[in-house]
Amino acid sequence: MSGEDVSLTTAEEILNYAKEEFERSLKTGDMLLYRNAVDKAFLAMVLAINSYINRRLGVVARSHSERRLLLRKMEREDLRARYSDVMRTLHDEAFYEGIYNPDEARYAIEVVERTLRELRRESSRA
Repeated sequence: MSGEDVSLTTAEEILNYAKEEFERSLKTGDMLLYRNAVDKAFLAMVLAINSYINRRLGVVARSHSERRLLLRKMEREDLRARYSDVMRTLHDEAFYEGIYNPDEARYAIEVVERTLRELRRESSRA
């Protein structure tokens, strides 16, 4: 298995944990669990995007701004926009600011899941 596949597999595993924790946090009302779950989902997105960038350019992005810049340079504005939106919803608002908006968080987690599936398909075709 290539390094990119390992990263995608790790991202998928982390996302599965995040989804389980997210649902448990909603049932229990545990805000700390909620915040940890949404940040795990964002971590899955980071790993998946890093894998994609590494596969295409052979570099490892080290920051959010570098990821966005490299995606733009690769003319993947679609991924850049998704990454930025997910970062804002899950990482900035839900995790750091403690904003409790389960509907928005659930939507962002679904975006992460769709993105991972898309990147997995692209990886298997390469």
